Amino acid sequence: MDFEKRVSLIVGLRNNLDYTIAFYNRVRALYQQVEIVFVSYGSTDGTHEWLDNLQDECVKYHYENESKSLSHTYNKGVELASSELVSYLHNDLIIGEGFVEELVKAWKKRTVLIYSLVEPPIFVSDEQNWKTIRDFGSDLETFDMGAFNDYVSGVMASDAKPFVTKDESFFLCVEKEWLVEMGGLDTTFQPMFCEDSDLMMRFHIQDAELIQVPKAVAYHFVSKTSRFSKEFEKKSKEIDELGIRNFYRKWRCSPQASFKHSYDLVAVVKNATPDGLYKIEPFFAKVYTDLPKAEYIDKYQHTTAIDLSDRIEPIDEIPYHDVVVHLDEKLLTEKDYQRIRALSDIISRNRIKMKHPLKSLFKDYSKIKTGHISGKIFNFNPLERSFSISTPIKNNS
Repeated sequence: MDFEKRVSLIVGLRNNLDYTIAFYNRVRALYQQVEIVFVSYGSTDGTHEWLDNLQDECVKYHYENESKSLSHTYNKGVELASSELVSYLHNDLIIGEGFVEELVKAWKKRTVLIYSLVEPPIFVSDEQNWKTIRDFGSDLETFDMGAFNDYVSGVMASDAKPFVTKDESFFLCVEKEWLVEMGGLDTTFQPMFCEDSDLMMRFHIQDAELIQVPKAVAYHFVSKTSRFSKEFEKKSKEIDELGIRNFYRKWRCSPQASFKHSYDLVAVVKNATPDGLYKIEPFFAKVYTDLPKAEYIDKYQHTTAIDLSDRIEPIDEIPYHDVVVHLDEKLLTEKDYQRIRALSDIISRNRIKMKHPLKSLFKDYSKIKTGHISGKIFNFNPLERSFSISTPIKNNS
């Protein structure tokens, strides 16, 4: 059917061949002509041999024995895709009937479609309007396909319609051409985590509309190939933190920030140590410190692909910046370090209050004073819309 030619399903693989086979069989039971693009870097469980033995003209695939990041994986998939639209999926998904049709029907140019996930009760507290908690099984052995199909039939029979949402997700469908213009996912985020938040930030500064598609439904067994996989389950918290730090370095706000504003925010840090500076540096555009630059870089450059030498300067060479915060590392508490992460939202709230005539009569909102953090806001203008929407193509090689 014509709609089947409109979307390429991009699926990153990393072992868990049983889930890949179940995903593939389900897609082919529903759609014979939808293009599936499989990409595997570093699978060791027979995935590559299985791909070589597939006889399906509507499958494209690429694999290498070398491990690469999730960003590399999906960027390669987009490169191989031949359809107008591309959708990111995991191999631990079982799609519902009508999945592709509903995406095609909902799509409008320069919109980001978010499809619906049903998940077992693992991340119950993570409420998103694209996610429903319903236990149809925690793995392939316990999965109740009949009950899931009945659920999808109920959704399809409802009057649910696509709607604008602010709830972001990796599980999206978008124009291939637009994604390529943006350079895809940023490979700075190694090996994974926060690359999706970064992509959403780049959509955000283009005023892209996020559209949740209730009737495009998939069941998600949840992180069988990433966070809870045997390879990453003991390291996922550390990798997550590295991703968050790189997001701050790039955007100067939290991935979960209320306002998502980037400011020319710098820190002047006295009595700095390498370990202490590591809890400060990622959260500012630049740090001026009495610690010799080399001491910090020698210890922590290995934690990021971002060049830290551009982010550290001597404390006696401070030019104009819009927001300057003063810190004495000897005085900082753990609560202060948490406040540092919230500075973008603090500035954004002060910016709103500054415009309120009565509130600004009684307090100077250009001053920052919280815990052992003090500073001055000389210019409230956010800068994120001046940042590049693109990831350099050379970064994806």
